Amino acid sequence: MPRITRATLATHANDLGGKLWNPAIRWTVKHAVFVVLEDDAGNTGLGECWCFDTAPDALLAFLRTEVLPHFEGVDLANVEGITNRLIDRATLTARHGILTSALAGIDLAVWDLRSQQDGLPLWRKLNATGSGTSSLYASGGLYGQDKTVHDLAREMAGFAAQGFALSKMKIGGLSMDEDLARVHAALAAMPADAKLIVDGVYSYSARDALRIYEALPEDRIEAFQSPVKAFDFAGMAELSRAGVPVMALEAEYRREVHAMLVHEAQIAFLQTAPIASGGVTGVRALADLCSGTRTRLSLEVSSTGVALMAACHIAAAEPLVAHVEYHTVHQVYFKEFGLGPGFDPRTFTLPGSPGLGVSLPEPELSAANYGNVPAAFQEPQKRP
Repeated sequence: MPRITRATLATHANDLGGKLWNPAIRWTVKHAVFVVLEDDAGNTGLGECWCFDTAPDALLAFLRTEVLPHFEGVDLANVEGITNRLIDRATLTARHGILTSALAGIDLAVWDLRSQQDGLPLWRKLNATGSGTSSLYASGGLYGQDKTVHDLAREMAGFAAQGFALSKMKIGGLSMDEDLARVHAALAAMPADAKLIVDGVYSYSARDALRIYEALPEDRIEAFQSPVKAFDFAGMAELSRAGVPVMALEAEYRREVHAMLVHEAQIAFLQTAPIASGGVTGVRALADLCSGTRTRLSLEVSSTGVALMAACHIAAAEPLVAHVEYHTVHQVYFKEFGLGPGFDPRTFTLPGSPGLGVSLPEPELSAANYGNVPAAFQEPQKRP
């Protein structure tokens, strides 16, 4: 089994100008952190870590000093053991969140390497009988500077015209009546067979969320994402019992929380970002958790084309994945990876090349390591 010989970190910043927002944040600069691993067989694996809208400095420092040195010279077969030991140690350091993000990027890069070693696309490495395709939904419908209801309706109609059978929009930023008017306008602008995910961004009580859902045509609403506060499990359970197709909790990484959502709240869709919840290995564990229940997986992607391609490979291999998020605003590397205009979002066919089938553009690699910091394996710090 090949060994990891080198790790490189690269970053990207996408300035979105702050003209769009949801009830929780204004979209200004979206950062990305990439992990590039090389093995002694000459392969290069690519992964991405969860960074969201925060500056990457802390994550980069944590990767260099606390995580990557543990993987120097490691046989690819031994990665899971090291990962588990780091997770166990995090109980003492209270760094589970940033560690899970860092390990997710490494996990994706390792699976990319393993797939290349076997000459298989990642989805086939994960499941030889997988579909090789994934279903994506258009994620947009944000609030915006001078954005009218007519503008929103035109936006949602545009998604349908591009072939999306399912789209997502935000609510929770205006009064209930105003947001219901926005949703009805969006539905009226879309074909009768097109559906919506409404994202409440943790804005409502269970009672108000139920009022909203009951004011909408049930056959047109695929899911109600984040209808209540993130840890209102009782509220999510109440909504599920009332027939609301709850979807939660996008960036959650704790398995005990996932278990509560699936077994106690019994939500319709367990939403997870692979780059926040442990990469390929993490999502496979969640699929095992959901197996035999009413809950399906929905993969969150508000990151770059690297994270999107990884999510699509996972979805193409895992039947429990219902859909993958396709962001319509933040689209770094989408066109470069064949995810620009013209692809079929209902049945996106994954590349047949080994691994993820994508690599960072050369300018990104040449500017890697953020501030010209040496590659992790050249750092003197090592941990037992």
